[in-house]
Amino acid sequence: MKKLFQYLMMISLGLFFTSCYYDTVYEDITDGGNVPDVVSYQNDISPLWGQCVGCHSGDIAPDLRADVSYKKLLDGYVVPKDAEGSILYKSLLGIDGVSLMPPGSQWPNSKINLVKAWIDQGALDN
Repeated sequence: MKKLFQYLMMISLGLFFTSCYYDTVYEDITDGGNVPDVVSYQNDISPLWGQCVGCHSGDIAPDLRADVSYKKLLDGYVVPKDAEGSILYKSLLGIDGVSLMPPGSQWPNSKINLVKAWIDQGALDN
């Protein structure tokens, strides 16, 4: 009986420690942090795509290569002055049925807030 109890205890502890493995905890991103008053696409946003072009370089939409990323994002992924309605912003949070990008880990709030500010400022090509 003692062995059965130990066996059940080990199974219970194993389930307890792995039960939240796939749960996602979304951080509060309302803190603006160090977002500039005017966000520049060329200086602030375009450099963020450096880690994304491994996948988004023509075969997987949107194409985030430096020479075409702005045009491709404005082709259905970004709604200027409406971050909440933009697929790009939703993908950075993994909300409203849009897959989290990059897959597996959410960007830091500072990057997400920067993209949000850029979109809300009109998603200018500046």
